[in-house]
Amino acid sequence: MSTLRPISVKKVAILSHLPIHDLLPALRKALNESTQVILEASTGAGKSTALPLAMLDWPEITGRIIMLEPRRVAARSIAHFIAKQRKQSVGDEVGFRVRGETKVGRNTRLEIVTEGVLTRMIQADPELTGVDVVIFDEIHERHLTTDLSLALALEVQASVREDLRILAMSATLTGLPLNELMPDAPHIQSQGRSYPVSISYQAPKTAADWLTHMGSTITELLSAPPLAGNLLAFLPGKGEINKLQQYLNDRLDSRQFLVTPLYGAMSPAAQDLALAEDSQGRVKVVLATNVAESSLTIPGVTMVVDSGWHRQASYQPRSGVNLLRLNRISQTSAVQRSGRAGRTAAGWCVRLWPAETFDRQALAEDPSILHADLTAMALDASLWGVRQLTDLPLLTPPPSVHEAQAWQLLQDLTLVDSQRKLTPLGRQAHSLGCDPRLAHMLLASVTLAQSQPHLLALACLLASIIEARGLPNKGADIFDYLGVAQSGPLLQQAGKWLTKLGVGGDFAKAALAAHPSDIGLLLALAFPDRIAKRRSSDGFLLANGTGVTVDCAALSQQAWLVVADFQLHQGQAAGRVYLASPLDPAHFNDALAHLVTRHSLLGFDDNTQRVSGKNEWRIGQVLWREQALTTFDPAMVQQALLQQIARKGVNLLTITDDVKQLQLRLAIARHKDTNHSWPDFSDSALMASLDTWLAPYLININSVAQLAKLDVLAMLHGALPWPLLTNLDNYLPVSWKMATGSRAPIRYDDAGRALLSVRLQEALGLAASPKVANGELTVTMELLSPARRPLALTQDLASFWAGPYVEVKKEMKGRYPKHLWPDNPQDSEPTKHTKKRTQELAAKKS
Repeated sequence: MSTLRPISVKKVAILSHLPIHDLLPALRKALNESTQVILEASTGAGKSTALPLAMLDWPEITGRIIMLEPRRVAARSIAHFIAKQRKQSVGDEVGFRVRGETKVGRNTRLEIVTEGVLTRMIQADPELTGVDVVIFDEIHERHLTTDLSLALALEVQASVREDLRILAMSATLTGLPLNELMPDAPHIQSQGRSYPVSISYQAPKTAADWLTHMGSTITELLSAPPLAGNLLAFLPGKGEINKLQQYLNDRLDSRQFLVTPLYGAMSPAAQDLALAEDSQGRVKVVLATNVAESSLTIPGVTMVVDSGWHRQASYQPRSGVNLLRLNRISQTSAVQRSGRAGRTAAGWCVRLWPAETFDRQALAEDPSILHADLTAMALDASLWGVRQLTDLPLLTPPPSVHEAQAWQLLQDLTLVDSQRKLTPLGRQAHSLGCDPRLAHMLLASVTLAQSQPHLLALACLLASIIEARGLPNKGADIFDYLGVAQSGPLLQQAGKWLTKLGVGGDFAKAALAAHPSDIGLLLALAFPDRIAKRRSSDGFLLANGTGVTVDCAALSQQAWLVVADFQLHQGQAAGRVYLASPLDPAHFNDALAHLVTRHSLLGFDDNTQRVSGKNEWRIGQVLWREQALTTFDPAMVQQALLQQIARKGVNLLTITDDVKQLQLRLAIARHKDTNHSWPDFSDSALMASLDTWLAPYLININSVAQLAKLDVLAMLHGALPWPLLTNLDNYLPVSWKMATGSRAPIRYDDAGRALLSVRLQEALGLAASPKVANGELTVTMELLSPARRPLALTQDLASFWAGPYVEVKKEMKGRYPKHLWPDNPQDSEPTKHTKKRTQELAAKKS
């Protein structure tokens, strides 16, 4: 262990009032002895500002310090604060890199970067040359790219940079498995400031009334404030912030109060205004999303009003977008929010929900990796050489369904191959530093520009519009934003992409030459799964099967659209379109032909009761065009027939009584005879085996009428092995030879009985009923009159002759006097003739 040179008190005087000050020696020692350190420090401890400020003066740290801040507004704010303490400008010793803005110089030693920036730094230089320490701030927020950056940094440390130091900082370790990922890391704790915060609960009367209730709570609090200072209010999103800002501006005196919003999509200047002290000395009321939960310091806040809500985006793999849900915050988040009131002095927090529900709230928020679109993360992983995300040392593994969908989209865009290996196009796409969909559009536009030069610059403008945040609302037609994109940050970003693509272009000319069909074509290259076809006055079906509506008269009348941005909202069946453009379906014949799949479909026409067919050309689940088939593939006809029978049942075939008798005989044989493998010919079994016994006979059949003519009994006989049919006839015969020489039919029923129907006179002399099934089944005798009408049903002939026969004889003898009705039937000769004919035949014999 090297000896640490003491730091002069003068250099760290600014830190002395912060709790982190007392931990600096321990932290310095830990980072000198271990390459992995975990710091748990509550809000207000100074870990985001005072610690990196102090580290700049640690002589053992000679290289750069990279500190990751999940939020852009925090990264900029912290960089400005630390640079001010060093009496320097941002970009000198202290700088920052956020998307769209970089301020670093050759002498920069502390770089505060956002998540995606750090990932790209590691990918570009896997050895992190010149970097001594990587700090992960607010890691408990569990942003997707924070988890990825930490995983990549750990792999760099384990493979090529054993000397790289990683410091993971969190306000809480609740729900955070850092100790599992970094088991040998020293764990240092700081309690943060100890200023007390008084907490009260004021729930709205109804859940739907919470925003109005919040406004009245704030106005009442400010009318007689319990403490001097500014007020910070937490809301779920921009929409609620705008409504509450209007509500408060209508009720508060602007000479005394300044109401300002604070959310991630705001411009840097607007964010600076929200964070700065008011030049007129007014009480500030800052309306913020959870961007203000940690890291940021808003001067003079002593009061917090917490709605208790946050808006959580949950990725839906089927639709490819997020479903926005309004959820109750976790206990950890509630504590973070209330802690903002006690950063500089004793504070006051009003929570707008019932106190008794606090213990039922989740302990911590779910990590983003469980709810996020993983496409960009998968592209990063592919560039890193990983074929599945679980191969990385992640704090939480992603849902397999989300990951599979991400890889599939990358394959559809040809950015990775079937082995999830980065393609040359994928490597180019990653170098552009934008969403993989937009990267695919930009690269495809290079080829299109060979015949239509304006499309390349137009693609860059469209990408800048789609990626922009906080644009003025001009409706859902992306064409209407081209004017905004020709100046300011959007134009700068478009220019950067044009430079990366290595070509030139005139944005003004591109916008002037742009036609909605051009925009639709380009967007379709980025969002092929969001090509949409109109199905109602304002409803469209996307290629991925999702329904959407568009609140734009011009777009709602289009037959085809491409949707660049839409959202699913809790409780709504269809998504709402925010950015889209018309699409000319003629492109399906050329530039978008690769998206078209042809399907040959056969089915039954209910009107003609015949097989009919058509070719369909589809983009995903959306039908483009169709054409009737005039000739049919016999195999497809066969399948269509089988499917129709499977839907309607075997009654589409002619099921004769002989077929039913065969089914019943086999059912009885299966039940009584286990020595043979009798097949199952029940209706359900036949339906399940249509391919076996029916399909071979469907050649040249294509109508219900032709199906009805098929000889089902012959087909089933053919499906029986030859010995079994003979065995069945012996085991359960279909007739019985009587003593008279007649063959009396035997019928079988669902109850498992064998019924022999014969005229009573032919059964004379029989003492007992016949038996079938090797003597195991006694035949039930159905004794008939001379006119073949049923007289009696019995399995016990002896009992019948001795009893019921006497009554039958009395009734029938008078009705059929020409036939024999002997007094001793069991001893009489059977006959199939009348008395006279029987006597004549007897005389001839004698």
